[in-house]
Order: sequence, then C-alpha cells, then structure tokens
Amino acid sequence: ALTFSTYYDGSYQDYMTEHAKRHTGFREFFIRNYNQVAYSCFNKITNNNIVKGRDQELFLKMYLNDITGVTFHQHFADIDEAKAKARKNVEETMRLIDTLHQHGKEFLFVFAPTKPAVYPDKLPAYYRNHIFEFSLEEYYIQLFKENNIPHIDFYNHFKTLRGSFPFPLYPHTGTHWSEATIPYVADSVMKRLAEMTDYKLPTIRYIDDNLTTDYSVQDGELEASMNLLFPLNKPALPRPVFELADTLGTDKPNLLVVGDSYFTQLRNSPFVDAFDNWEFWVYNRDVQSSDLRHQWKQLSQLIDADEVLGNADIVMAFFTAPMYYDYMFGFPQTAQYLFQSLDRKS
Repeated sequence: ALTFSTYYDGSYQDYMTEHAKRHTGFREFFIRNYNQVAYSCFNKITNNNIVKGRDQELFLKMYLNDITGVTFHQHFADIDEAKAKARKNVEETMRLIDTLHQHGKEFLFVFAPTKPAVYPDKLPAYYRNHIFEFSLEEYYIQLFKENNIPHIDFYNHFKTLRGSFPFPLYPHTGTHWSEATIPYVADSVMKRLAEMTDYKLPTIRYIDDNLTTDYSVQDGELEASMNLLFPLNKPALPRPVFELADTLGTDKPNLLVVGDSYFTQLRNSPFVDAFDNWEFWVYNRDVQSSDLRHQWKQLSQLIDADEVLGNADIVMAFFTAPMYYDYMFGFPQTAQYLFQSLDRKS
C-alpha cells in the first residue's frame, strides 16, 4: 500500500519497480534502446559508474576515484596520517607472518595493478589532469620491500610489460586484467610459491591463444553494465587455453587466499588444480572453495574456519589499489583469532 512510511523508506518504490519488471511487456527492450540512443547519439553512458576515456577505453569510476585521490580524502586527513596507518598495518602483517611461520605456513602478498595505473594516457582529460600526488599502493610496496615481506609487485611490472606484451593487458570493455595475462600471472605466482616452499609446484604450459570476440564475463563486464541494445565493436582477444605441466609427485599444498575480485580469473583457471584443497575468502567475508560444503557461504557461517586456516600450507593475499583503504579487510585479526581457537582445541 502507498503510505507515507512506505514511500519515505523506499519500499513502495522498490515494489513498483519489481511490479513493472514482471508486468510491463518489452520493458528491458525499451531500457536498452534508451541506453543505446544515449550512447550512440549523445556519447552518454547512463551507468554513472562507467566513464569512457581515450580510444574508447572504458573505466570503472571506483578506480578513477582512487587514482584522483577522492577515495583517499574519504579515509584520511592528510598523507602523514595515511603513511602512519600503512606502517601500522605492515607491522600487523609481520606479526601475522610470524604466527604463520610458527604454524609451518608461508605467506605471499600479491599487488595487482589497476587499469588507470597501467593506462593513465587513456584516461579522460579531467582525470588525467587530476592524478593524486600520493599512491597508497606504491607506499605499501615500498614498506614491503623495506621489511622483506614476501610479495609480487605486478603493479609496477605491468607498467613495464605494457610495451612488450603482444595483447592488451586490459580489454577496452573490462576493468580487470585481461584473460590474455592470466597464464602469465599464474606462472609467475606459481614460480614464486615454489621458491618459498618445499613443494614442487607445476609450471604453465601455454596451448593456444584462442582469439575471439566472444569475450569472457570479466573481459566484457563494463560493456555488459552499459546494458546496450547492440554489442560494441571490439577486436579479437585471447581466451587462452593452458594447462599445468612439469608436476612431480602427488604431494600438493593446501592454499588459502584472501583477496578481491582480481583473483577470480585465477580461481576459474587450471591454477587452482595445483593445490590439494583451496579456499578463496573474498573480502575476508564470502567463501569460494574446493570443498562444496563451504562454497558460497559467508566466512561467519563456517564452523570449521579455524581448521581451514590450520590445514592451509600457503596463505596468499591478493589485492588491488582501492582495497588498501580497508587493509586485507581485517584478515590479520581474523587469522590471529582462528589460531587462538586452534590452540584451545589442541
């Protein structure tokens, strides 16, 4: 019913929207048609979270807010405060590593690059001219180097790689690193983990580029969010076919990853087959797992989360720039709590 309270709290509007979806014929067609006219005739994207840059490059607003300092000013008063917080978080990370080592586990942090960081020349003029003077991710990389914390710096490496890689490191229509880079990323991570542990981990055997204009979900995610009537013109890109190679023996480690969506493409690839069991704690909250009992649950629902951590041989953090404002989403504290639970059980 339409009342002041249902109108004021938005529940009436939500009901009417859902009612329209169910009972208005061709509604989706009209929405897509409107979006198409706005884009084709007026160069306007109706999704406010997407911004078009030079050479038809699409960017997600969240990453533009990071590179221009909007997100920074939402969290910190000044650069000194941000640096102090980062140093405190690094100290917490070192305590986490000590605890992991005491329990026979290794830790690796992966710095994933953002599209604006790798392609700043493709940004729209306003954003290109307002890049913030301080990068929180660069400062964390500096601190990790100074404190010898095991990590992979894809943030700077992708900037160097851009000129020599045979395919775009980011697709025009996506915001995550392209599928073309995933075998390279997987092999780099696997080699680094092999160096850190006693496990004989496999390498990656590249089989085929599999060039196609039928992009993967993540390579075409921004285009999909534009909700257009017709697909955008786009070049063929690889959806590479690769497999694990040079495996010796059957002794595989267990892997626990805490990270953001940048690990998703690895999680959907042969990379995870190198591990006996694996868990991906997305934002230290939602669980994806090789154990079907855990799949798609929330971390707070896992009664055996302490055992998952206890059974892990390798713990890996996997984050990109906007996520450093909520550093590892509290995973160091979560891990210490779970280890305390394990110690009580023993």
